[in-house]
Amino acid sequence: MKANSSRKETRLVARTSSEIQEIIQRAADYSGATLSQFLIDSAMEKASTVIQRTETLQLSMAGADALFQALDNPPKANKKLLKAARHYRDVVDDSKH
Repeated sequence: MKANSSRKETRLVARTSSEIQEIIQRAADYSGATLSQFLIDSAMEKASTVIQRTETLQLSMAGADALFQALDNPPKANKKLLKAARHYRDVVDDSKH
């Protein structure tokens, strides 16, 4: 069976001043890219940075030490934790089904 290789393409539109467009066009020319490709590459680079910064857990050394200490020596389960575990098992956990 042949895979469908067609891609759905969409248009991105941005309004800006002619000065900004000239600067971006100059940078695109210097890099050897079209204006559209330069904008897409730049936006993807920025998007990747923002996503990585947002989705990556970053800890200080003190925070990392505290996390490893808690993982190595977890506290005893208290009433509140046991109640939450029962609630999860009864309401959320669908492994019984």
